[in-house]
Amino acid sequence: MYKIHAGDDPVLNFAADELAGYSRNAFQKTARREDADVLLVDEKTDRWLDSFALKSREGKLYITGSNPRSVLFGVYEYLKRHGFAFLYPGKEGEIVPEDPQFRIDGFDISETADRTFRGLAAAPDPDDLQEGYDLLRFMAQNKYNLFFMEGYDVDRPGDEYSVIDGVHPLQHVEYMLKDRTWEERKAVALKKQTMISEARKYGLLIERGGHGWNYGVPEHYGRTHGLTPEQARAELKAKGRINKQAEVAVSTWFQICLAKEEVRAIYADHIMAYLKKHRGELDIAAIWLGDGYDNKCMCEECIKHPFSDLYLDIFRRVALRARKELPEIRLECIMYFETLEPPTRNWLEGLDNVILNLAVWRHCYFHKLDDPACRLPGWIPDYRHNASHDQARDKRIINYDHYLAYEGWRKVVGNDLKCLIFNYITLGRAPDRHFLSYDLKPLTDHFDDYDRLNFDGMVDCQVFCTWDKPADLQLYGAARVLWNKHDNDPEKIRKELFDLLFGPKSPAVTAYCGRMSRLLLDCGPCHESLDRTPEKARRLADGLKVLEEELDRMGTLPHHREVYFRESLDSLRKTALACAK
Repeated sequence: MYKIHAGDDPVLNFAADELAGYSRNAFQKTARREDADVLLVDEKTDRWLDSFALKSREGKLYITGSNPRSVLFGVYEYLKRHGFAFLYPGKEGEIVPEDPQFRIDGFDISETADRTFRGLAAAPDPDDLQEGYDLLRFMAQNKYNLFFMEGYDVDRPGDEYSVIDGVHPLQHVEYMLKDRTWEERKAVALKKQTMISEARKYGLLIERGGHGWNYGVPEHYGRTHGLTPEQARAELKAKGRINKQAEVAVSTWFQICLAKEEVRAIYADHIMAYLKKHRGELDIAAIWLGDGYDNKCMCEECIKHPFSDLYLDIFRRVALRARKELPEIRLECIMYFETLEPPTRNWLEGLDNVILNLAVWRHCYFHKLDDPACRLPGWIPDYRHNASHDQARDKRIINYDHYLAYEGWRKVVGNDLKCLIFNYITLGRAPDRHFLSYDLKPLTDHFDDYDRLNFDGMVDCQVFCTWDKPADLQLYGAARVLWNKHDNDPEKIRKELFDLLFGPKSPAVTAYCGRMSRLLLDCGPCHESLDRTPEKARRLADGLKVLEEELDRMGTLPHHREVYFRESLDSLRKTALACAK
C-alpha cells in the first residue's frame, strides 16, 4: 500500500480520495508528509492556466500542478497511465481495469494546456441532477477547466427594485418554467445552485451570469423619478422595430433604452452590487445584456451609436470598479447579436481583468469561420436597425458575418485580450449540428483555426451528456484537442474511443458513423433551414431507412449502447419526415 499526502487543500484531498477510491485502497492518505510515497503539491503558479507534472524522485512520486485543479488532472492522468479511461459522463463511461499494477517509479511527465478556456455549460434537469454531477466529474477527468452556469440563484441583480408583490423577474434559463409559480421556480434555482458547490469540489473555474443584468434598472430609475414600475418600464422600453420577445415587460428579453447616462450608471451599479455580494461564488462574470436578436432600442438617440458603444459604456464602468474592489474576478465582454456591430472606440483600453467572447449562434461547420463563401448571397445583416435576421425569408447571420464583426472588434480593441468562442455543438439535434456526433473532423478543423484567429479556447453551450450520444465523440474529442492542439487527429481519436467503447464491433460502428456523417453532410442545411428544402429532407429520410437496416445488422453492442444509435436515428427521422411534408 502506498501512502498519499495532500495537505489541507480540499481539492487536493479530493484528488487523494479519488486515487484511493479508484485503486481499491492501494493508496491511503497520511497526514505526515515525511511518511508519504505520493505527494500532491499545489505550486500556486497560475490560477487560470493549467499545467501538471508527475515526477519520480528518491523513491517518491510527486504529482504537482499550477493550481489544485491541475493536481487533480495529474491524478487522473496517473490513473490513465495504469489502464483507466473516462470516456463519457457516468460510471458506464468509465473503464476500470481488473488488477492494475500501480507503480510510483519511472515517471517524468509534464503537460501544459494549449488553450486557457476549456469550458462546458450545463442546464441539467432539476429533477435529475445526477446527470449534471456526472458531467462535472467527466470534465475534470478530461481536463476541462471551466463550468458555465447561466443565470442566477434565488437572489438576482436589482432585487430591491424589481421584486414586485414577492415575484422576481423571469430569468433567461427559467423561460421553460414560465407557467410555474415563483415558489416552484425558486425551488428549481436552489437545486441547480448545488451544481456550483459540486464544481468547486473539482477546483473548476466558475462562470456565472449571462443575460438578465437589467433586472431592476427600470424600477430603480422609476423610484428615483417618482414613477410606478409600469410607468418606468414603459419609458425605458426599447423603442421602434423590435423583436416580439422584447415586448415581455419583466424578463431577460426586456431590452431597455440606454440613451440616458443615468440609466447606464444605474445598470453598472446593479451589476457591481451583485458581484460584490456574491464574490467567491464565481471566477468569471458573464456580463451580457438582453437575449434575443433585434431587440435594441431604436430611439433617435440610441440609433446614433452602435449598440456595442452603449453596452461597453456600462461594461467599462463595472470593469474599472471591479479591478479595484474585486481583483480576483474577470469580466466577460460578449460579441453577440446587437453587439456584433463593432464599437467606435476602445472602451477596454487599460483593462487587464477582461476577456472577450464571440458567441457564434449560427455556426456552420461546413466552412471556416472566415470563409467569404459562408455568407448568404445578396443579404447583409444590419445590426444598427434591428435586422440581423430576416426570419420571413430565412436570412440570418452565419460564419462570415460573425467573423467580420469579430475582425472589426479586434481592429478597435486590439489583439492582446484573450477571447473564447461560445459554441453550440451540443445544443440540439438539428442535422446541421448532429453530424458532429459521428465525425470529429469538422470540429477539430474548427479548433485548428484558433491560433490563426486568436481564440484561446471555447465554452460549449447547454450541454447535457445525453446530447453527445450515440458515439460519445464530441465531448471526449474536444477535451483532447483543446488540451493538446497537437493531438488533432480526428480519425485516431475516434478509433481509440471506439475501440474502448465497442471492442470487436468498433470497425462496424465506425463504418456506420461514416455513412451517417456523409448522409447528414449531404442533406444538412448550410445556408437554408431543412424545412425550406423538402427535397433534402426526403433524401435524408430515404438514407435513414438504409442506415436503420445497417443498424439492425450490427446487432447488440457492449452495454447495449446500440440503443443510443436507435434514439439518434429516430430523432433524425422525425425531423426529416416533418420537414419533407
